[in-house]
Amino acid sequence: MTDDAIPGRGRYTEQARAARLAWLLARTGATLDSAAHTAIEAASLTGNLENFAGSVEVPVGLAGPLQFRGQGVQEAVVAPMATTEGALVASASRGARALSLAGGVSTRALSQRMSRAPAFEFDDLAGAARFSRWLGTRRPQLEDQVRLVSQHARLVAVDPYQIGRYLHVRFVFETADAAGQNMTTAATWQICTWLNEVLADEPGLRPRNTLLEGNLSSDKKVSSVSLLAGRGTRVTAECVIPGDVVASVLKTTPAAIARGHRVAVIGAQQAGMTGYGINAANVIAALFVATGQDIACVHESAVSVLSFDSDGDDLIATLLLPNLVIGTVGGGTGLPDQRDWLGVLGCRGEGGTARLAEIIAGFALALDVSTASALVSGQFADAHRRLGRARRVDWLRADDLGPGLLQPAMAERLDSPRLRVTDVVRAPAMVGDGISTELGALGERRKLTGVIPMTVSWTEDDGPRTTAELVAKAKPRGEEIAAGIGRIASLCGPEVSSAWETWGGGSDFPAAHRRELAVFRRPEGVLTSLLPVCYGIIEDEAREAYVILMERLDITTGPWSRTDVDRALRAIAPVHGHWLGRDQQILAEGWLYRDGTTAHLVKARELWEALVRHNAAELPELMTPQRTRTALAAAAEAEFWVQEMDAMPRTLVHNDFNPRNISRQGERVTAYDWELATVAVPQRDLAELLAFTLTPHSTTDEVDHHLEVHRAAVAAAAGPDATVPQPEQWRRGYGLALREMLLSRLQLYTAAHSHRELPFLPAVLDTTFHLWNLEAARDGE
Repeated sequence: MTDDAIPGRGRYTEQARAARLAWLLARTGATLDSAAHTAIEAASLTGNLENFAGSVEVPVGLAGPLQFRGQGVQEAVVAPMATTEGALVASASRGARALSLAGGVSTRALSQRMSRAPAFEFDDLAGAARFSRWLGTRRPQLEDQVRLVSQHARLVAVDPYQIGRYLHVRFVFETADAAGQNMTTAATWQICTWLNEVLADEPGLRPRNTLLEGNLSSDKKVSSVSLLAGRGTRVTAECVIPGDVVASVLKTTPAAIARGHRVAVIGAQQAGMTGYGINAANVIAALFVATGQDIACVHESAVSVLSFDSDGDDLIATLLLPNLVIGTVGGGTGLPDQRDWLGVLGCRGEGGTARLAEIIAGFALALDVSTASALVSGQFADAHRRLGRARRVDWLRADDLGPGLLQPAMAERLDSPRLRVTDVVRAPAMVGDGISTELGALGERRKLTGVIPMTVSWTEDDGPRTTAELVAKAKPRGEEIAAGIGRIASLCGPEVSSAWETWGGGSDFPAAHRRELAVFRRPEGVLTSLLPVCYGIIEDEAREAYVILMERLDITTGPWSRTDVDRALRAIAPVHGHWLGRDQQILAEGWLYRDGTTAHLVKARELWEALVRHNAAELPELMTPQRTRTALAAAAEAEFWVQEMDAMPRTLVHNDFNPRNISRQGERVTAYDWELATVAVPQRDLAELLAFTLTPHSTTDEVDHHLEVHRAAVAAAAGPDATVPQPEQWRRGYGLALREMLLSRLQLYTAAHSHRELPFLPAVLDTTFHLWNLEAARDGE
């Protein structure tokens, strides 16, 4: 039927592409909004694609840098990897760091081959044998035929394989910087045409039938012949990694990696695997997509031979890729994006194929080293696990955030039973989610979390329409946040991972999703005046939906003045004063989901010390030897200073009170993200705010000014039965709170920073240690 014909056959124009999309829309009714726009010009695809309709964008992550000591690469390289597989780029980068610290990876492209293998049928076995002998004497004529169709292809081998009356012949070519499949096909077709012409009058030699490809070349398929003889570029990589690098970066030992590899080889042999690798395919596929290679060739290109040997205290890692089918000219390498990424690698155009092969082999080895380490140390399972659930969960989705879901919550919150939500329009996404949301996504990716801006309109009692700019803050479960931290801990090595498994359950994060909702339900004016205006709360345990509808705040950035700091302290002080000395009442009411004990700080010494040691090894510029000694001493002495802190008056604290969670709008200060709220000394919020807003050059006079502003404001808001410490004792509580924050929260942040950059962290660490030193000097420590 004519209606079933895709329009614009053979036409490479934007008009033809639009016609195809319209035809497809009419045929399927599918939404094609994303396909309407493409950066690829239709005319540029002639010979690459038929019936062009659109393009698919694949995200590209940067892995590395990896130091090379290769034949064609002698510098540090950053690799663009097009992938949606989580942890791939991070794992390849970890392996690259290990190889680079070992002095770099040695690489060499050994050969470049592309084959086509026609099959010839003869009348009998003897005819096939005669043809095989005759063909072996015609090498110069065969080379002449190749030159007729290609200036770049060079015939390097003619290998006959006879099976009865059939003769399969592998014509093997060098194809310069092209992958060569099309080139070798054209050259082999020219040879076959010449053979049939020159033997037309030779019935004893002429084939009865000719098949251009008899499957012996194993094009796009894994085969033993390609493993041995090579197809594409044959390239190898090797690195000798010192034991201390294996321990500090890979968190295991050379002996453990070598032992695990021996076990894996036995398994590969039982499975009948071709080659003995781990996951070179991940790097190959990611770089193939980014650089315009033939994706169908990933299957054969990913065959690898990997070996690990321990040599004394060192690990010798070696990789062979015998069938890397790549090119830097022709095919998809000429598309704009792919050409640019080849340029980043220094591989664009002629002369780039051998270099590209070495880069792929180096990063494939880096990934295999990292993955092997993760497997033997238990990090692999930790990095990929999800929270177990005994039931299916109907996750909250973005499309659910409409009038049907919002109306009951808003009617209850605004105490307006006749409220009707008339319109909900999603607004452009806000920049960045909070740390807790990102950690929760690591623990559970299948559900909607984060801050979703929207414009909501409603009416009350048939009154005028009200419209407000709101956000829906969808909370991850506290267990998901803890699981996300567990994934990061697993990347920090067995010591940190084991300590987190033991002590992570006592951290601030369990029940965090319930805690913030409970805070927004509190009626106390001292608290509601500090919170964003709340328009509704959605709590659906069955769907694991925990959502706060709140006003959309303007996020203020930039430095904080002394006045700004004082204003924030005076804003939080009424909360501190209202509940000062009433911590047991808060805990008894249960809405904080806390037990109120600080014993975890003491008991979890193993965790704090493991984090400090890891951070010192991974980020010595942030955790200097002096800072490391200071933090380890604080962990060792925690039993004593925690007891002293417990004797001081406690209250409700935000426990994450810093500019990332504070909005400044004129005289109004608003604090959000209350999921870590707890009972503690009021100076806990003071210490965090100063750590984020002061500088490493702040003086004791500046600190004392802010301490007294806060103390006086808390005293003014405190009840008649509350005891507000005097200035010297207030300062002492501030110093202990600073110590707690630096030992626990900031060490967790620093460990996360070693895997996911937290831009604010270096300055905060510098300021916090400076403030610590100011207090230590005053206390004579």
